[in-house]
Amino acid sequence: MFPEVYPFVCLILVLNQDQLQCCSLKNLKKIKVKLLKEGVKLIGRIVQNIALFIVVLLVTGIAIQVATEKVGEPEKISYCVKSGELNPDEEGLVNMVRGVKCYLEFSLGVFKDEEKILISRTYEGKTYQFYIPAPREFFINWLKITPEKSIAMTISLLLLSMAIIFPLGLYWGLRAGHKGGISDRILLLLAPIFSGVPGWFWGLIFLWVLWWRFDMGTVSYINYIQRVKAHGSAGLIDHFIALLIPVLALTFANIVIYAFNVRNLVKQEVYEEYFLVDFLKGLPDRRIRRKLLRTVLPSFLTFTSYNFLNLVINGMAIEKLFDVPGLGYTLSNFLGRYFVETNEGTWAPKLLFFPEGIFFVALVMAVLYFLNSTIMEALYFRLDPRRETYEEA
Repeated sequence: MFPEVYPFVCLILVLNQDQLQCCSLKNLKKIKVKLLKEGVKLIGRIVQNIALFIVVLLVTGIAIQVATEKVGEPEKISYCVKSGELNPDEEGLVNMVRGVKCYLEFSLGVFKDEEKILISRTYEGKTYQFYIPAPREFFINWLKITPEKSIAMTISLLLLSMAIIFPLGLYWGLRAGHKGGISDRILLLLAPIFSGVPGWFWGLIFLWVLWWRFDMGTVSYINYIQRVKAHGSAGLIDHFIALLIPVLALTFANIVIYAFNVRNLVKQEVYEEYFLVDFLKGLPDRRIRRKLLRTVLPSFLTFTSYNFLNLVINGMAIEKLFDVPGLGYTLSNFLGRYFVETNEGTWAPKLLFFPEGIFFVALVMAVLYFLNSTIMEALYFRLDPRRETYEEA
């Protein structure tokens, strides 16, 4: 109809297509740059965590060696001294680093099936040879459990507790911070109490209420599972019943603290402009809470990462209380007291101190913290909705 217009229309279409293609390429480059920056940041955090991990192991190993010397008779209580890898008479930083290396080799050796170790000793011109058990055999003979089971029990206790703490703590904190009301008042009342009460105390409360009053759960995980196995095989339900009181105690001790942290984060966000705009728009509470959740979740993950060791320590105390064969049970067998009979016929307490076993527990705790910190950092970089604003600024 207007043939003279066709060339201009075609030119405009071609220009628009070129602009769209150019914009898509620019967006793709921006996305690649952002992903590269996030990857570099994450790698930097991982390197930082690895450096901190190494420093913690060195300091812990040296501190354990100093404590071993204070306890006395390291040739009797130290596996590394018995095997000849460590000389207690030598002093200096080099010998301490060698001791940390030996502790690390023992901790890794408990996961390997090895033969007994032949040891040679020369005394008054005579050479004596004898065998000592390999680290794994030594560990199993002492605790009657494998190191894999010990770690798995602690992780299971933590995961079951966090499966309750995480969603309920988030919901309670979001509701209290957003709407206030009775849920907020209850949280403000309970937070100071729960922050000062250890997890094992709630374990005793649940022990009295559930086990003694209502015959629910058990007071000893090991004894319960052994009784079940005596009449057949222990299934998944039996393990859940044996872990009922420990999981509830650890959950009850931490859920208020997590909810209170979320509540404080939400209270800070409700003064932001976007919250006021959403409120004036008349958006339903569910949509507003979803936005609040997306905003406070990265900070909550940071709190979870920093609070992880506190959660692990509480869990270890509860394991000791209820005979759950996790890291807490393992540590209590490597560090405690026992009684010896004196010449007068009385019994005197002595300190039980096995340095390699204590280092093993510290190593596993450090590895768990490193993994947790790395995962939380990755989630933080992925979920933080304000990271683009920070990068552009």
